[in-house]
Amino acid sequence: MGILDWPAPAFGALDTLMANAVGPFGRVLIWALICAVISMLLYKWLSPQTRIKAIKERLKEARQAMAEDDGEDFAEGMKLAKAQLAQSLKLVGFVIGPAVVASLPALALIVWLDGQYGYSCPPPGQQVSITTQPENATIEQVGINPTGLEDGACPVVQVPGANDGETYLVAPAAAIPVIHQKQWWNFIIGNPAGYLPDDSPVTQLRFELPTQHIISAGPDWARGWELTFFLALILGSLAIKKGFRIE
Repeated sequence: MGILDWPAPAFGALDTLMANAVGPFGRVLIWALICAVISMLLYKWLSPQTRIKAIKERLKEARQAMAEDDGEDFAEGMKLAKAQLAQSLKLVGFVIGPAVVASLPALALIVWLDGQYGYSCPPPGQQVSITTQPENATIEQVGINPTGLEDGACPVVQVPGANDGETYLVAPAAAIPVIHQKQWWNFIIGNPAGYLPDDSPVTQLRFELPTQHIISAGPDWARGWELTFFLALILGSLAIKKGFRIE
């Protein structure tokens, strides 16, 4: 489990509670609004709103002065440009830290949503195309993962080990289309499906899993969780920014 995966158990518990009354589309919509509220209010709390507002006013004045400059005096033009650049950099300096911190809950939620609503395991008996890295690696699907029977059954794959005749069974613990050997960045974002053994010559398995659709109509690219979530997140964030007068 990576650092951004720490809230995943809480996300899962709340999603299970909502599932009794709300379908996948409604739950993704609710998650987007929760994410907008937490991120925007956290940003407001962390950022110096009064100073940011003052800098924006000075930046507006600097831009106005630049717009009204006739350009005949080069030195004066450079002075105005430097003044505008200074205010812009000062604004970035006050905003970037709180913005990064406020985005962390959103990143954690997006990572969890992708695992929860991105793909599903196929029904038992349905074959799944599996590709490997390196491409000529010898693998064999030897069964299905019983832990995935609620939403389908992901394949269990036998991969070779480091020594002749040695093999490992890889049973994905979640419907994630890629399993690989553990990398440094998995300390930040883990793979809920698990990892390949470090000493196996197979470095990656890619499963052609069916994507989940939370909308029953429309083009395929619009039926997943991504469009609904990010559209609701943007609109919700803009509404909160305006409603709470967040700079």
